[in-house]
Amino acid sequence: MTTFWFLAAALMAVTMAGLLWPLLRHSSGTTVSDRPVPALREIYRDQLSELDTDLHAGTLSPAGHADARNELARRLLDDTGDQSITVRSQRSSTLLAAALLAVLPSAAILLYLHLGNPVALWNASDLHGIEDGQHELSVAQIEGMVNQLATRLHDKPEDPEGWSMLARSYTALQRYDDAAAAYAKAVVLAPDVAALRSDYADVLASLNGGSLEGPATEQIQRALALDADDPKGLALAASAAAERGETAQAISYWEHLYRLLPPDSQTAARVAANLAAARGDTRASVATHGSISGTVTLAPDASRKPGPDETVFVYARTVDGSRMPLAVLRRTVRNLPLHFTLDDSLALTPERKLSGQEQVMVEARISASGNAMPQAGDLVGQVGPVRIGTGDVRIVIGAMGTDAR
Repeated sequence: MTTFWFLAAALMAVTMAGLLWPLLRHSSGTTVSDRPVPALREIYRDQLSELDTDLHAGTLSPAGHADARNELARRLLDDTGDQSITVRSQRSSTLLAAALLAVLPSAAILLYLHLGNPVALWNASDLHGIEDGQHELSVAQIEGMVNQLATRLHDKPEDPEGWSMLARSYTALQRYDDAAAAYAKAVVLAPDVAALRSDYADVLASLNGGSLEGPATEQIQRALALDADDPKGLALAASAAAERGETAQAISYWEHLYRLLPPDSQTAARVAANLAAARGDTRASVATHGSISGTVTLAPDASRKPGPDETVFVYARTVDGSRMPLAVLRRTVRNLPLHFTLDDSLALTPERKLSGQEQVMVEARISASGNAMPQAGDLVGQVGPVRIGTGDVRIVIGAMGTDAR
């Protein structure tokens, strides 16, 4: 938010400079005479006395005297009149500059607050920061802007993005009843947006004491029907299944979600923790032959020194036949040495599972390109055949790959 207002102030300053500079430069640089009006009159009075002297001395005829006096009068009027006009022009330019400086910034801010969407500048962390006294605006002021957005939507109700923004704002303010009403309007206007329905389900659960049963589950199902890879929809579906005691279904949703997430993200770590907890209830009845675990290290004399962000793939494949992996784990070089576990949760397809094999080949590969397919220049390590259920597999990555296999 601070960045937005800083940029807005900078643009306003540039605009005001462009408008005020011509006015101020004109008022300070335009002059007609360096002499004040009284000095000019004194000069013309002396010239008039000289004309009268010439007339009395006979060196100037009465007609010439009259013409000369008229000429002096005209010149005096022109000089003093132009200078008065210039002074008035200077004063007018200064007043106009002051008026622009006072009116334009205020008008721009008021126009933005009326037509714009100041609530879009805020997110939930901002609002919590306000409650902690870390921001200048108060909760009351934020609620005022939210109410202003609500008023605008009342006049212009056919705006799904506006209703979605209002719903998220109400959620951040923990006004869940209002948030649910806003989401209801948003999903009517944009029924095919999966993420919108997932957010709606989350608010409905908050209104239901945290339970996802009922209307919340209905919205989750619609969200996943629209987009089977919707992350929030998968997370909520897993939580709902766990709430119903359907552990296997919850694990399925979490496994799906885990494959969509960056492996080093905090969200992936939370999902992995959920999976570990859920599997604790199911693995007691599953033989240990369903997984392989061990350690991956990098040989000190490896053909090259990989960068910390290069991708590490650890995977198991059949001893004979297809090289399609049965299970794949993706990490980075910065995670080495890596303790790994390969099991059916890391299967690429439900039909090809690690638990269906007796022995497999286990490989680890460092890819500079991050490509899942082997490439020239990859660093590789391999062991096997390894019996399913082995728990102390050791893979040392050190050989330079020469071609894509």
